[in-house]
Amino acid sequence: MFKFFRRSAPNAVPEPVSWHAGQRRMFMALVWLACLACAAALTAQAPRFDPLDVWALPLLSLVMLTLQLLLSAGQLTLQTAVMGAFAGTAAYVLLALNHQFNVMPRTSWTLMENTYWFAVLYAAAFLVFPPRQAIRVAAAMLILSALICAYHLLFTVSPLTRTHLTGASVQFLLMGGVMTVMQATLGVQRMRLLASHTAAYTDTLTGLANRRAAEERLSTLTRQGETYTLVLFDLDHFKRVNDMHGHATGDLVLRGVAQVALGHLPQGGVAARWGGEEFLLILPEQRDRHVRSLLDAMRLELRHQRHGNVSGVTACFGVATAHAGEDPERVLERADAAMYTVKQKGRNDVHLADLRRTQMG
Repeated sequence: MFKFFRRSAPNAVPEPVSWHAGQRRMFMALVWLACLACAAALTAQAPRFDPLDVWALPLLSLVMLTLQLLLSAGQLTLQTAVMGAFAGTAAYVLLALNHQFNVMPRTSWTLMENTYWFAVLYAAAFLVFPPRQAIRVAAAMLILSALICAYHLLFTVSPLTRTHLTGASVQFLLMGGVMTVMQATLGVQRMRLLASHTAAYTDTLTGLANRRAAEERLSTLTRQGETYTLVLFDLDHFKRVNDMHGHATGDLVLRGVAQVALGHLPQGGVAARWGGEEFLLILPEQRDRHVRSLLDAMRLELRHQRHGNVSGVTACFGVATAHAGEDPERVLERADAAMYTVKQKGRNDVHLADLRRTQMG
């Protein structure tokens, strides 16, 4: 009955949910690397600490760790956390650029090593922000850098080294300009690729995950040995809606059902359009009373929906809970059989295929 899609390649493209989880892990790794880098920089300076670094580096580490804690607690989105980390790092390198003119030897002919980090920030801006906003952010950094350099070259730098430092500063600023232009060009292409990736895993009508995304999510959970609860549900008499009221009204019904599903989806869950008027919820493992309560709330909200001349929507819900590492086809078959049990008993109800597994706790 089910044709389940698998990827054999270990580096296969993941679906949006696992991609998002990967980005969260990467952010955590970057936070710890940043904290280690700050600690290493201070350790290398001991016992004569730089006046800026002695307070700025611990503060930057504290900001990074706070962002990670808030992200882990669900108080921040990943995008907000990344933007906060970028802002903190950009503020530090700009302060360091200004500070180096005050502490560099009077005979120095070049800028200090901390300017190397500007190249990373120019590139990162186009990973953190949409292309147009990234251009504005990079341009703002470039302008501030130019103002800092110009001020010190005019008023604080020794005349003996001004010519050499002017050349170094111009090269530094040109690098920032070239990086911005290059990243702006690549950023447009990157956004197109991301849009294509999203479209490949999204149902265009409802905005839910499509069947491909759901299958890959199930494959990932199985590979990781995770348990989960599947809810397969099918709208009652949907063909009659299309026949009597037209496909435009039918599309409104499907979109309305999708919004209800998303509104009741627990954290970590995925809602997908499985095909036609059939939907699939992939949930963290649920006990029977929890999943029944969730689905009853969905059914109540669906009953109160109105789309044109269609008043109230009902559906048959089948629920199955997977064993760790169980073949998703088997779990889907149990959920499908449970759904058809509801159809045979009069529709508009919920049937749990694994009652004894889910009623514990």
